[in-house]
Amino acid sequence: MLLSQYKPLAQKAYCAAIVLLLILSEVFSSNIQAALPTFSSLARLTLTGGAVALLGVKIFLLTDYEARWQSILAALVLAYTAFATWYGDDVWFFLAALVGLGAKDIDIKAALRVYLAAAVAGLLVVQLLHFATPLMPYNFYCRNWDFGYGHYNGFGARLAGVFFAWGWLRHDKLCAIDWMGLAALAIFTYKVPGSRGAFGGMAVMLLLFAVQKFFPKLFDNKIWYAFVLAVPVMLVVFSLYAGYIYNPEWPYDHMAILLLSIFLSGRFEIWHNVFWGSPLTLLGGLPTDGDEHHAIDNTFLAVPMNKGILGAILVAAFFLLLLWRLAKKYRSTETICLLALTLYLFMENKPFLLSANPFLLLAPIVFFGGAAAEKKPDKT
Repeated sequence: MLLSQYKPLAQKAYCAAIVLLLILSEVFSSNIQAALPTFSSLARLTLTGGAVALLGVKIFLLTDYEARWQSILAALVLAYTAFATWYGDDVWFFLAALVGLGAKDIDIKAALRVYLAAAVAGLLVVQLLHFATPLMPYNFYCRNWDFGYGHYNGFGARLAGVFFAWGWLRHDKLCAIDWMGLAALAIFTYKVPGSRGAFGGMAVMLLLFAVQKFFPKLFDNKIWYAFVLAVPVMLVVFSLYAGYIYNPEWPYDHMAILLLSIFLSGRFEIWHNVFWGSPLTLLGGLPTDGDEHHAIDNTFLAVPMNKGILGAILVAAFFLLLLWRLAKKYRSTETICLLALTLYLFMENKPFLLSANPFLLLAPIVFFGGAAAEKKPDKT
C-alpha cells in the first residue's frame, strides 16, 4: 500500500517520466533522426527506457490499489499492450497504457502544468534547431513546410497538444490573454502548417468553451452527455460507410460524399483504397503512418488496421466508458475537451501521441474510478 509520505515521490516520478516522453516526442522523433541517426537512436532508447522505468516504479511501487482486482487489471492492460507493441513493432500503445495507469493517485493539475511547460519548451527547441542549424533539415512533403517534424501534420499534432493542455488546465480561469492566445494558436495552426485536422479540434473546443461561458446549462443535462457519447459512434459508422461507397474511379456517383472528401483533402479515397483494400485481422499489424500508401488519416480506421479488431474493440470500450463515467459525474468541461478530441480522431491518426493527447491523464477514471471522477458536479 502506498504510504502518505511517498506521494510526493510518486508525483515527481510520474512528472519526470512525462518530461522524458515529451522530449522524446518533440526532439528525437523529428528530422534529427536523419542527421544524427546513431545519436538519435541512443537518445530514443535512453529516454524511452528511463520513462518506462519511472512509470513502472510509479505503477508497481508507488501506487495505492484499493482492491486486488485493480492490480490484476493493471497487469492485464500492460501485458496486452506490451504484446501489441511487440507484435506491431511500435511503442505508442504500451506507452499510452503506462501513462494512463501511472496517472492514478497523481495531481492532474500539477501534471498538466509539467506537461504544458515541457511541450512548449520542446516545440521551441525543435524550431530553434530546425531554423538555426542543419540538424533538422526540411523534408519536402506535399505543399507545406514540416517545421522539423518530417510532416506538417506532425507539427500540427504538437500544437494541438499544447492547445488542449492549455485550454483544459486554464478552463476555470480563462482570461482575455488565454482566449487571445488560444485563438492565435488555432489560427496559426490553420494558416501556417495548414494542419486542418488539428485546427478543427482546436476550433470546436474553443467555440464550445465560449458557448459554455454564457450558457453553462446547455452542457449540464442528459441531452448533452448523450450527444457526446453518440458522436464517436456516429463518426465510426460514417467513416466505414463513406470509405466503402466512395469509389475514386467513379467519384461522381455520390456528389455529397465527393464534396466532403474534397473538403477533407481526399481522405475518403485513402479510406477506400487502404482500409477496405487491406484485410483486417484479430491482432492487426498493418502500418498506418509514415508511408503514403498506409497513411490513413483517421484514427477510427487506423486503430483496427494497426492493432486489429481486438485492439479496436478495447480502445472503443475505453473511450466510451471514459465518456460515460465523466457524464455520470457531470464533468462537462472534460466532455467538451473529449468531443474536440473526437473530431481530431476523425481527421488524423496522431492523437495517440502523448504530445498530442494530454487526456490520457483521465485513464484512471476508467480503470480505477480515479479522483477526478469523484469530484462534485462541474457547474461552470
